[in-house]
Amino acid sequence: MTHEDYMLIFGSNVYADQMYTVSYQDRDTGDRTPLFTLENSEDGLILTAEIRDKDSELIAKIDRNEFTQINENFDLQGEIENEKGLTLTGKENGDVVFNARITEDGYVAVSGTFYAEGKKIFITDRKVEINDTPRQTINGVNVHDTIFIGNNNITITDDGLKF
Repeated sequence: MTHEDYMLIFGSNVYADQMYTVSYQDRDTGDRTPLFTLENSEDGLILTAEIRDKDSELIAKIDRNEFTQINENFDLQGEIENEKGLTLTGKENGDVVFNARITEDGYVAVSGTFYAEGKKIFITDRKVEINDTPRQTINGVNVHDTIFIGNNNITITDDGLKF
């Protein structure tokens, strides 16, 4: 495999950096909950994430591409840089909970449902929602199809995205 530096496509925007950390910050407490980290390295793309259910119980943990299955009701398949990517699904219903993949045009795309601080956070390469409400703004301005360089700490808040 040839070493690539992947840009992150997230919420219809593109981010160019060596490492991406996406977290949620609670408005009331100011607490930050990391959702996932992606790192471009000489060994390829490295993912770290803790995936929780709606009750904040840990479902799965991925630490530098090493998977630890916490809940037997979920299954992880694939690899981030191959075919359909790395996919966590519910065994009972087959619902995709989390997916990290390389797109046809060479971006890394992460989608999934995360739970943090009692909030449901749904993200794809085209949208970001908190409790089913779109949060595609930065300082109150809607942003779509914008490229951000040097913004490796992406924070989702109840008011929108923050760097």
